[in-house]
Amino acid sequence: MYQGVAANQPGLARELSSARAQLASQERQIQELNHRIANSLQLAADMLVFEQLRARDPLAQAALEASRARLVAVGELHRYLYDHADRAMVELRPFLAGLCKAVGAATGLAVELDADGASVPGDMAQQLAIAINEFAINAAKHAYEGRPGGRLAVTCRREGAELVLSVADRGKGLSSGTGGGGLGMSIVAAIVRDLKGALTAQTDAEGGARFTIRAPLGPQPLPRSFEVWTQL
Repeated sequence: MYQGVAANQPGLARELSSARAQLASQERQIQELNHRIANSLQLAADMLVFEQLRARDPLAQAALEASRARLVAVGELHRYLYDHADRAMVELRPFLAGLCKAVGAATGLAVELDADGASVPGDMAQQLAIAINEFAINAAKHAYEGRPGGRLAVTCRREGAELVLSVADRGKGLSSGTGGGGLGMSIVAAIVRDLKGALTAQTDAEGGARFTIRAPLGPQPLPRSFEVWTQL
């Protein structure tokens, strides 16, 4: 129908064609910008490697290595989030499965996921992804002291009107400094405030640290099925 209207109105057809061309150009520019950001993060990480090799102070070397690891992890996270940026609602199970794979590759951790079929707004999914990324960096640095292969268990479930995200390692526990108080936990605290949620941290009975975020959820969208009407 719209194609017929456009054909009968040459001016409107030209405007639609121009709008499509502008939209395609903007999408290409955004894609190019994201590639440049990812490449810049990788370049910055490579430069930190050279600075780490030149440094003589062990504390400076450790700080440079921590910064390099964060840049690499953030770069992987940036690529992953960009692929999901246009989604209004995100189903968490497949989203977090891909995220955990990317986080594991960036940090060297063995990341395990247990998630239900809850869906959340796209911006909330991105914030949760950033929090998981920071928890993973924290665990790699503090719980496992940079040794690859450490376990990280990510659990995400809807409980009533709340979403509960839990990230646990099997390291030394909070009493040995796993919790940290640096940039990563400051980022997580800011995310929790934005989500109007609550963050708790504890040492599990079997050892290791567990961080849990509880955040309120809005109403879930109705399934695209007539079955729902039979339940009202």
